[in-house]
Amino acid sequence: MPIVKLTKKTRLLILLSLILLISAAAFSPSLKNNITNWDDSAYLTDNPLIKSPSLTNLKKIFTSFYFSNYHPLNIISYLLEYQLFKFNYFVYHLTNLLLHLFNTLLVFWLIYLLSGKTLVSFLASLLFGIHPLHVESVAWISERKDLLYALFFLGALVAYCYYLQKGKVKKYYYLCLILFILSLLSKAMAITLPLVLLTIDYFF
Repeated sequence: MPIVKLTKKTRLLILLSLILLISAAAFSPSLKNNITNWDDSAYLTDNPLIKSPSLTNLKKIFTSFYFSNYHPLNIISYLLEYQLFKFNYFVYHLTNLLLHLFNTLLVFWLIYLLSGKTLVSFLASLLFGIHPLHVESVAWISERKDLLYALFFLGALVAYCYYLQKGKVKKYYYLCLILFILSLLSKAMAITLPLVLLTIDYFF
């Protein structure tokens, strides 16, 4: 029986599919969750800003702190979900899980750009995808800010790697800057990005 040789693209798709399936299986119990009695009520059931998509509320979202934090994109995501699904908490948890899976793929992409090694990227992203430290961010609706900021933060790192590797093409620099701003609008922790960019400069 002839041995079928897989192309590089096929092997990559298989590895990415494995990462997504294993990570999704690890966090799938979160889809059965309801809300907690911690911050979820403040961000969802008792949050007047998400119940009316008025210009006044949008202005408040972007110009004021909410619950001692400034993360307007996080509030906007709840607003959109509430308008479409009201308080169907399965949807909110599904959004968190999908964001985590996408972040896991971004980790694979980033590590591959840094190392050039598929196996290293596979192991690093798989560990990221199933690591128990992510449980709070994925399973707790009001911790979506972690997932959103990580989405844009990782995206900015990927864009910056392309900026360096493609001969400093400006479009990648501007993309990195835009993603940095979006990450800041998701969680203040993103302010650390410039320091991480310096370490990438040093690495290359």
